[in-house]
Amino acid sequence: MRPTLFFVALATLSTPAGAFIDSNLAVSPGAQASGGGCYATPLVPGLLDMLTLVDPEWAAIDVGSHLPPFSDPITLHGTVALAKINEGGDLPADHESDDQNTFITLDAADQGFVATGNVGPHGEDGGQLEVEWEIGKYPLFAWAGRGDRLTGVGRWIWDCGHPDPDPPGSCSVTMTQPCAIDADCASPTCSGCTSGETCVGVTWNYHSELHPPQAVAVTRTGGYKHFAHEVRAGHRSTRTDVWISPDGGGAGDTCELTHQANPFSLLGIECHPLSHPVANVNASDFTFDIPLPPRPPNNPRPPRVRAFDRTPNGLPRAKVLTTFVDGPAPTVHVVVKTSAPVHGRLPSKVGKTIIAGWRPDPTPVTHLQVAVTAIEIVNALKPVTPAVALMQRCSVTTSQDCSMSACPTGESCLTLGGPIPGWTVFLEVNGDWRALPDLGTVSAPVTVPQNLTYDLGVLTGDTLHLHATGHSLDCREGQLYGLSFQRALSLYGFFPGATCLNTESHNIGTFDVDLAGPDYGSGGTSASFVTPSVGGNGGHCSATTSQLCLVDADCPSGESCVGTGGAYKLHYTITKLPLR
Repeated sequence: MRPTLFFVALATLSTPAGAFIDSNLAVSPGAQASGGGCYATPLVPGLLDMLTLVDPEWAAIDVGSHLPPFSDPITLHGTVALAKINEGGDLPADHESDDQNTFITLDAADQGFVATGNVGPHGEDGGQLEVEWEIGKYPLFAWAGRGDRLTGVGRWIWDCGHPDPDPPGSCSVTMTQPCAIDADCASPTCSGCTSGETCVGVTWNYHSELHPPQAVAVTRTGGYKHFAHEVRAGHRSTRTDVWISPDGGGAGDTCELTHQANPFSLLGIECHPLSHPVANVNASDFTFDIPLPPRPPNNPRPPRVRAFDRTPNGLPRAKVLTTFVDGPAPTVHVVVKTSAPVHGRLPSKVGKTIIAGWRPDPTPVTHLQVAVTAIEIVNALKPVTPAVALMQRCSVTTSQDCSMSACPTGESCLTLGGPIPGWTVFLEVNGDWRALPDLGTVSAPVTVPQNLTYDLGVLTGDTLHLHATGHSLDCREGQLYGLSFQRALSLYGFFPGATCLNTESHNIGTFDVDLAGPDYGSGGTSASFVTPSVGGNGGHCSATTSQLCLVDADCPSGESCVGTGGAYKLHYTITKLPLR
């Protein structure tokens, strides 16, 4: 589809600027009285106290005139610092898949969306905010890479599950007693406290986030990148990938976001399958600006803009209008018409790729190909003793052990617990994300062949960036996603179920490689590499060094697990190609 191109000057909308928002507001009486806000737990929370942290797990920062959990979406702009998945995994009861986390350094005009809790004790990561969307809801073509520009629209929230009081407060009379809430200043936690003491002086570090978005536009600004038309043409350009959807997973569903007066009620609520999104993508159009490369000298012509549809089959394809805005920093203003029906149907999930660039543009571009040939699993990061013992239960009559007798008619026999196979790994090359296939059965060291090819171009001064993120699955990510507390506990039983819910996936280490020009690791033609990940979990036993381990219990009696990390190696080849 060819977009419409106009020449006009556009006004920009103002957004919050100035000081960061105070994270202590997340637990303020005003926030809770309006039906929003988070609910804190004791300084040393018990197992069931954790329910309070997810009641709800994500609270709107500004409810405005709405009844919770509804709020007005915000729009923010910034530059991507890091994109990854949540290596430890997420709470399955309010997720259908892991979260993808994109860390954005917000533009100065949008700094007011950042909370004090987002900033480290020495100011590190100041101005950054996380954009989170469940992997199963967010197609890989629209994931961002480091240095990309991102415009996001969505739900501005407090991450209630991570209050991180630092420093803690002190009891109002017994000042030597640290505390997080008033209950920490009473028996049995504080046997020496006097009646009626309160907790004062807590610094809460709730993070503000855009979680989930309902629309993102990601612009890759370095040169042409991973798009066949641009690779063949060999021209400098920007590529902008757009994804719009009301489906935000648990963080975007009314049922999961509704606060319960008694958090124990969460153990009896069934929200799956999720069917009540809070986002309304048809309430307005999605608008954003695409930054253009510098204009070539002596080139008075407007840029060429082309839009390609990435909408799932069978859904309405929203129209795209583009407007060239000339000036010292020329841009293309884009409107994706999500508010307008297409053949009588409103767009729901919308995908677009928009290529913009100057014609002609003599700027030299280097054409590269990265071929991933294998992933070598050095340590599968699987405990010798699984978190939950293997069991079999009937799908409806969940108390019945179907390893002993057949299930009633119409029910299936489910295998639960036991060793959990599988890895999940995503690899990006300059923002082009792919999932590494055939890792679902990994349970021991093995080399898994791969056949992934990345075709891209880079400009002088840019780098070739390879970056991977992933984890080795364990109980909750392997078996519990999409199951409510009620369903999970009825299948597993209370204590095995609670154990599985608290068993995180395992960190496979960091893979982050930057290669500079002019050859970008190719040696001028082609070069092959075997690069290990760095850090993460796992290692070898302290005396029996040939034995791999994840935890001490994996080693012979009296030995410990010595952490070495580096659980995998990636095999790949970089080739420098002529422009076609």
